[in-house]
Amino acid sequence: MRLTRSQQATEVDSKISAHATHHRFGDLDSRTTEDRDLLPVERVRLQEDNVDISNFVTTICTGFERLSRQKSIPKMAFRVGDTVEVKSSTKLPIIAVVTSVHEISLKEGIAIDETLEDFEFSPLKAVVHRFELAGSMRVNRTARPHVENEVYYLVKDALVTDVASIVRHCEIVPKEDGAPFIATGALSRYITEASYDPVTGMYFPLKWAEFHRDKTTTVQSDRISQWDIHLDYKALAQQKKRLGRLGSPSSSEEESEDNAVEPLDEPEESDDSGGVPEADDDMEREAMSEDSQNERGKKRKLGAASQLMAITPRRKRRAVLPTPHSKAALKSRRKFKIRPPTVTAQDNTTLYTMEDDPFLRAMYTLHVGERPDTLPCRDDEYVNIFENVLGLLQEASGGCIYISGTPGTGKTATIHTIIRELKIMASNNECNPFTFVEINGLRVPEPNAAYPLLWEAIVGHDAAAFGHLKISPREALRRLTLHFGVGASENMGPACIVLMDELDQLVTTKQDVVYNFFNWPNLSGSKLIVLAVANTHDLPERALSAKVRSRLGMIRINFAPYTKQQLIEIVESRLKRAQEGALNIQAVIKDDAIKYAATRVGGISGDARRVLDICRRTVERTRGKGRAATIADVMHVISLTQNTPTASYVAQCSFHEKTMLAAALMEIRWTGVEEFTWEKLRSRHQGLLLQLNIDEDAPQLRPTDEQLAGILDALVNAGLLSVEPGAIAKRKPLDDRKIILTAEKQEVKRTLVEIGQRWHATLGVDT
Repeated sequence: MRLTRSQQATEVDSKISAHATHHRFGDLDSRTTEDRDLLPVERVRLQEDNVDISNFVTTICTGFERLSRQKSIPKMAFRVGDTVEVKSSTKLPIIAVVTSVHEISLKEGIAIDETLEDFEFSPLKAVVHRFELAGSMRVNRTARPHVENEVYYLVKDALVTDVASIVRHCEIVPKEDGAPFIATGALSRYITEASYDPVTGMYFPLKWAEFHRDKTTTVQSDRISQWDIHLDYKALAQQKKRLGRLGSPSSSEEESEDNAVEPLDEPEESDDSGGVPEADDDMEREAMSEDSQNERGKKRKLGAASQLMAITPRRKRRAVLPTPHSKAALKSRRKFKIRPPTVTAQDNTTLYTMEDDPFLRAMYTLHVGERPDTLPCRDDEYVNIFENVLGLLQEASGGCIYISGTPGTGKTATIHTIIRELKIMASNNECNPFTFVEINGLRVPEPNAAYPLLWEAIVGHDAAAFGHLKISPREALRRLTLHFGVGASENMGPACIVLMDELDQLVTTKQDVVYNFFNWPNLSGSKLIVLAVANTHDLPERALSAKVRSRLGMIRINFAPYTKQQLIEIVESRLKRAQEGALNIQAVIKDDAIKYAATRVGGISGDARRVLDICRRTVERTRGKGRAATIADVMHVISLTQNTPTASYVAQCSFHEKTMLAAALMEIRWTGVEEFTWEKLRSRHQGLLLQLNIDEDAPQLRPTDEQLAGILDALVNAGLLSVEPGAIAKRKPLDDRKIILTAEKQEVKRTLVEIGQRWHATLGVDT
């Protein structure tokens, strides 16, 4: 298993920590301890224990020495500039260069109270700048040719680690001087010829020997950033326009050298006086001396001061970057050029190799699981989602996008089309690289199981090849909190796009799962983009608390149900695709039959999957007859789909049983949660009776609580409703027991709507 180097977590070597001691040498400077001097875990503990960090002092030095009585742990000295192997949470070590060493201790004269006594931390730490192992970047980029022991120097990085995590020295040599990888037990050798920017996914030529010699010539105190490579991205854009694609992984070495971006010179530091000439100081002193001799001194002093202020150069204002959800950020993303979906030949491989049977080909393209290259009638939604996701990727920032719509309106299919197009753009260096993970609320055993899936995407684990990581949801949550929280400044990996489908299934009583997924994208440096998909547009207002809703942001995109004409266009586009590359072209279903199926479905739910399923079954039924399907065939298929045991029982239910089923549907629609209490269901049932204009003077039409309980028992025995089981649940009052609708919601809704106009209009279960 190979994980991305820039995203691996270091781990203390237990043997070194137990049997070795470390001592610093070459002190350079000391200052008050800052948050960046601590490990991410220590920063969290510092906040939880309310420890005042100003009580500590950080001593910066040039290196440290390791001593041990164990023969297996030799005596070693590590200095700033040494290339080392750092123990990671995986079997592979992290290759890095030591950029700083510091030790944290209490200031003199600080009394140790209970808070300071309980606060445990590692006193001696090192800051390392990591290398990326070639071939370990699981992002959407064309594979770059490399050898086994090749590494890439990260453009910007600073990782604080315990000195006990540093295992041993290693050697980094230029690629032209590279030698085969030396086995464990000797000094490991790695070769490099380029630096790597994980945010943009680009490579830049690097002469490691000259770069290392320049950085280690003078050891400056507390200058970790001097090991970063400063790139002029304006020059990068100009060269990209002039030379075409820049920094391509598949380009040759000569092209890479031509496209190289030289590091920027560090800006000169100005003095504290703001750059005022010495002559101005003399002028001010002269004015002050005259002020002590005559009464006009004040005016002269003010005149000199005003002259001094007039010649003081103004500092340039820094451009304030907009927040991810601000109006300025949303407006800037509209400037990106949105490209239509790319039609790839590999998507039609199965269709081209299929038997030349028009009915079989039509059944294949009409299947609900078949995803075409382009999705008809969703151009506006495609552009809206595409420009927002692309804007967040190019800004290297995080954000949330809430996408709603009834089932079968193309939400998930549109997102998959966008992700496929973004992967093509990333592989061609047209946008920043990213990783993608899909979390479906119906496919995870519990909402907390979403944490390990996200952690696998963050660390670049290939679950398809190596299986899922053996990590508990609690441990995954702890690592994600450190990654997006205090460790966000060390997140140098690519962006991560998360598709949270069936969001209502991930909503719990505490709402902690959805809160974390909506809160992490808003943290600085997270580079997490969450696409939350739900079936109702008002789910945040109905089912989410104000704290969770505020993290969701302002980007909301609603997919309206398909109209009759749009459903016809979808079916016709599928049938047209079935004829591509076919020799035997024959009409398999008549136009009026398609129109009839679209009319029946469009008037109830506008579900494209249902009309596709009806047309596919109709074509399958008429395949043996060798003729095009007619309206009669469509009517027969619709009657078969409606004559299910559930539909037959619902149609024969009494008025109050139908009302209770409708009340259950409305309660789910209103709260966004599948389960509800008997008290809420009974209250919803009584409210529906008032909406249906049941006369209050006719008590025989208004059942009592005992009669409603009998209706509930009848629906439970029929398998349409289910009451919370278990011995503990039976001890609860009936009003507090949980109830769920076990029957298919869409089928119950369709049956109620087709019974009569009263249910269609009054109950509103068709929306």
